[in-house]
Amino acid sequence: MKRNRLLRKARRQNEGSVFVEYLLLLTLIGIGVIAGLATVRSALINELNDLAQAINAIT
Repeated sequence: MKRNRLLRKARRQNEGSVFVEYLLLLTLIGIGVIAGLATVRSALINELNDLAQAINAIT
């Protein structure tokens, strides 16, 4: 009986630790996505500024 309770408790703790690991993984992925989008935004703004300067140079 006592052994079964210990096994159930260990299983629940293992499931909790797996949840925490997934939560940390998703947090890191989210931070990476935000940083990547910020980089893409900056690059896009620079390209559009270059395009605007090239159009202004034509006229």
